[in-house]
Amino acid sequence: MTLNVNSPIPLYRQLALRIRDHIDRGEIAVSERIPSENALAREYGIGRPTVRQATDLLVREGILQRRRGSGTFVLPPTRRIDLFSLAGTSAALRELGQAVAMSLLGPQRLITGLDRLPGRLAGKPVYEVRRLSRIDGEPVLLENLYLDAGLFAGLERFDLENASLAQIARERFFLEATSADQAFEIHIADTETAGLLALEAGSPVLKVSRRLHFGQYSGAIYAEIFCRTDRYRFSQTITTPDLQSKEPDHVE
Repeated sequence: MTLNVNSPIPLYRQLALRIRDHIDRGEIAVSERIPSENALAREYGIGRPTVRQATDLLVREGILQRRRGSGTFVLPPTRRIDLFSLAGTSAALRELGQAVAMSLLGPQRLITGLDRLPGRLAGKPVYEVRRLSRIDGEPVLLENLYLDAGLFAGLERFDLENASLAQIARERFFLEATSADQAFEIHIADTETAGLLALEAGSPVLKVSRRLHFGQYSGAIYAEIFCRTDRYRFSQTITTPDLQSKEPDHVE
């Protein structure tokens, strides 16, 4: 396996994502020891200090645990909030024992000329992804997502039904959101939005406008999220990943 030396994500973070992926797929079981630093350095063609940075990061995140004289082992999984979309809210509702399902409103499309999009996406080629989230079968959340087509080239190959965009971005594109700008407003639902959310046209819904930033790639994803608030209260914790590194960011 190789890491992407041209990615703006430092090599140690790429390796941490690889290890996390192996754990998530069950290829390294809970309580199992991960390969040694020397073995990982040989496998990925990197130095031991880079491997140590990667495992240090996973130790801080509570994914790995070092045992003196024994090695580094996988800890039981913990629930985490997804920064990428309101999947974090869905995760919180799952913790309350409610069944959450996300369905695509048609395939993701490559479109251009949307001047209403903010920042770098205005008028540029973007992937449009529309998803509807249901809780116990009731529609509560509508997402209209627009992704930079250059940065996420090939997104059409992935099935986004019930998928985490954050996970796909990390594992397939080596990109992770570093921050987000959000705006909140009360929106009067038009006929389509109201129909999808099982409301009467003209009903008020919470609209969240979100721009996600990926280091130097500012505003690479824009989302318009419409939430039913007549029966549900929406709250969210957004965290910034630990991207501290002495390696310089660069764009090829």
